Amino acid sequence: MKILDRYLAGHFIRMIFMAVLSFTVIFITVNAFDHFSRWVDKDVTVMIFLRYYFYGLPYIIVLVTPIAVLICSLLLVTGMARNNELTAMRASGVSIPRIFLPLIFVGFIISVFTLVVGDFVVADANYLQIQVKRVEIDGRDPINYLMRNDFAHKTLDGAIVEIGLFDGQHANISRGVVEWLDDSLRVTRRVDAQRLTYIDSVWTGISAEERRFSPTGEMSFTLHDTLPLPEIADTPEDFGSRRKSAAEMNIFQLWDHIGRIKSAGGNPTGDLVEFWLTLFFPFSTLIMVLVGAPLATSNPKSGKSTSIGLAVLLGFIFFSLARFGQTLGHKGALEPILAAALPEVAFIILGIWLFRRAGQQ
Repeated sequence: MKILDRYLAGHFIRMIFMAVLSFTVIFITVNAFDHFSRWVDKDVTVMIFLRYYFYGLPYIIVLVTPIAVLICSLLLVTGMARNNELTAMRASGVSIPRIFLPLIFVGFIISVFTLVVGDFVVADANYLQIQVKRVEIDGRDPINYLMRNDFAHKTLDGAIVEIGLFDGQHANISRGVVEWLDDSLRVTRRVDAQRLTYIDSVWTGISAEERRFSPTGEMSFTLHDTLPLPEIADTPEDFGSRRKSAAEMNIFQLWDHIGRIKSAGGNPTGDLVEFWLTLFFPFSTLIMVLVGAPLATSNPKSGKSTSIGLAVLLGFIFFSLARFGQTLGHKGALEPILAAALPEVAFIILGIWLFRRAGQQ
């Protein structure tokens, strides 16, 4: 069995490598031709071109790997069935689940690899790609996050801060407007301050106007020489650093961010959905093996074009379910963990059914 396992695993890995390489080349080629006129207008050199797409490689690889694994599992098992290799293995007493075990093992290893690459490499690589585009291609200056003006910042408790000028070295905000919103995005409180300064770990409004709005639309107005705003738990470092989206954080950073949102009284539902998506999505590679391998045994006479078409269809269904669950989770219609796991649960059920069916044939 060890010889058979090594044979199947090695053949499967080589197929996956070639599939991922092919998809990556196609992806880059199509994207490069789509932006070709822009590259020429910007006088982009070969080195800048190569560096831009080099930083984009981790994202592309993570994106195409699940579909590549699904296609390879379908093609491998279909080829074994058409060459009577599958029949010979079963005739020697090897069950279908045991035949597919090395494929499942390879799928698991690739899932772990995808989790590590996607969690700790993709975000930083994407940022470097954005910087290459901004500075070297578009010719714009790098953003100075410690001194910038006219931007908005969403605090951990969900408030929106409109900033006239931020001075990170002196922890000072000039012409600051802070708005708190309810669940229907209606403003419930607004503070207009000539200056917001960070004193004793608390943001304090100087010469501030405070307005509070009742559910009936009535407004109360108060002037303050100084107005402490302990609700704003963000530090000057939060205002003065590049604000990462949930998709740009690894699972540890995202979990810490969720904890800070909870402690500040904010709503972390959307970030919880992204956390579970980050954790579950890499294992879609393993799930594609669980579905693709037994599915190929149901129609062993199908050709390569049929297998590829079926893989594309299943991939479309999987990613559609992922987007649907993500939307439901962000809107609060499903618990974050259930919303993130929707496609995985559906395909695991499908895979179990296909395995049982294949074992009975």
